[in-house]
Amino acid sequence: MRSDLAVLVVAGLVVVGCSNGSSDDARVAGSSIDNAIANPADTPLSPVGVSATVKGSANIGLVATVHIEADQLVRAQVSATSGEHRVNTQLTALADSSTEVVVVGMRPDRTYALDIEIFDSNNGLLATLQDEFTTGKLPDWIVDRSITIDANRSSPGYTLVEFDPQLPPDDATPNQYLAAYDNQGEVVWYYTNFGTLGGVEQSADGTLLMHYWPFGVREVNLNGDVVTQWRPQLSDAPAGELDDDSLISGVDPDQVNLFGTDFVDRPGDAPALPVRDAQIDLTSFHHENWPMPNGNVLSLSTTNHDVTAEQRETLCPGDPEEFDIISDVVVEHEPSGRVVRTWDLWDVIDVMEFPGSSMCINNDLFAEPEHRDWTHANSVIYDETRDAIVISSRHTDQILALDHLDGEGRQSSVRWIIGAGSTIPLDGDLPYHQHAVEVLDDGGFVVFDNGNDRPGTSIDDPDNLPYSRAVIYDVDDSASDPAEWSASQRWEFRIDGDDGRPVYTAFIGDADVLGNGNVLITFGGRGTFPPTPDDPLGALIVEVVPSGGSGGDIVLRLDTMGGQPTTVYRSERLESFYVGDAWTDRL
Repeated sequence: MRSDLAVLVVAGLVVVGCSNGSSDDARVAGSSIDNAIANPADTPLSPVGVSATVKGSANIGLVATVHIEADQLVRAQVSATSGEHRVNTQLTALADSSTEVVVVGMRPDRTYALDIEIFDSNNGLLATLQDEFTTGKLPDWIVDRSITIDANRSSPGYTLVEFDPQLPPDDATPNQYLAAYDNQGEVVWYYTNFGTLGGVEQSADGTLLMHYWPFGVREVNLNGDVVTQWRPQLSDAPAGELDDDSLISGVDPDQVNLFGTDFVDRPGDAPALPVRDAQIDLTSFHHENWPMPNGNVLSLSTTNHDVTAEQRETLCPGDPEEFDIISDVVVEHEPSGRVVRTWDLWDVIDVMEFPGSSMCINNDLFAEPEHRDWTHANSVIYDETRDAIVISSRHTDQILALDHLDGEGRQSSVRWIIGAGSTIPLDGDLPYHQHAVEVLDDGGFVVFDNGNDRPGTSIDDPDNLPYSRAVIYDVDDSASDPAEWSASQRWEFRIDGDDGRPVYTAFIGDADVLGNGNVLITFGGRGTFPPTPDDPLGALIVEVVPSGGSGGDIVLRLDTMGGQPTTVYRSERLESFYVGDAWTDRL
């Protein structure tokens, strides 16, 4: 008996329903298989019943779940084979009489033979069951991309790309989507949902955290199910309640139509948990959501601060608007949504000394005449070695390390600043309008330096054009006397485009040091915004084997220039889909 599933695209969402089993559908063998029938005669079997059922994901046509039932405690792992392509899952870590194995890594529109190995609690082989699964075709909104990869030198794993098509949304094209490529450039996983999604980070349990600016943060499992989500809430809102009509209490409900679609949770999404601080009105989630080692989540939020008429005139002479200022707030909250600590950049940076580059812009995606975009932080991480949080403040050209103190509540202790108003000297070139600061295992930091307004460069000077780069800084802050602290530039990477001009992305971008020391770099927003048919936006993703103090060999390249205008907020390398306590090494 076979249960066939058809993958359809409705309003940009993947929906699974019954079908007649045409060749374009995702098909699974849905019947239970008894071990006495399905296993070879020479397989040592226990006198217990074991059965397995295969089911396709309701969200992603490339993912299957094998559900196993037994009358004793068992563990399981699955191998999926189609021609020369083979995917091996990890072994389930806990022995149970009912267990599931999610099979991820299969390619589209293929039939895979599934070998399901069942082990007893002592790791003795009980049974090997067989079934099959046919993956669906990719949704039409996933554009075919040419990727060149040197699989022998590229760091192992899957490249997860956050695509942002620069097209008006319609019923068939999502605003933004994720696509994961294997080491031969094939899409093996994807995901979309309402509105924006970005800042994807893999948790210790293997789930993926991502923001959907400005409304919240989602946690998504390998099946594409939203298992947790959080939304900000104003300080005077009733604790534990969330106004689903306005999403964020006090925010204009019309803002939910910012991307041309009404806000709705997808059927089956976990209900949102409110994140509320008693002292600060949290008005958004944006750019970053970082899973911390203690199980909490570190996210970027915002709040608004009033300024006097005299301050407004000093900041923006002649501006007639009575504006307030949007400040970034780092929020550490528990999985329940309870806020543990906050860091408001208003308490850390003097707005009159560092007003930022966009204070007087009163009409763009992040600002309005009455609300001005000040710091525009775009990343925050937790540095476990230093017990500090590290923030990229784009519009003030600053990387800030703030102390992560033991006490709860509002915090503002500065460890050091690199950039404008540096508190430690830097031997190297400063970053400008940077993105995506991350800490390395050796204590250094990798940064995507966009290069906006870099001194000595201009788009009107052909001999000194602006450029973007990935850069690694070393920070020596181990001495007891901060006066002895210093920073130095270890390595940088720049690249020229096909036209011979330096690749320059005035907004977004990412850089990550990978497991083998390579660096994955996302030049995310190339071109002029808004795009035109003659000047479309695009992105360039490269993986580089560093060499010396600058440059290196490119071992992966994905270029979205040409065709559909598409930018990329970030790209990540997932070493495996199978991480966390649920999985263990194969036997």
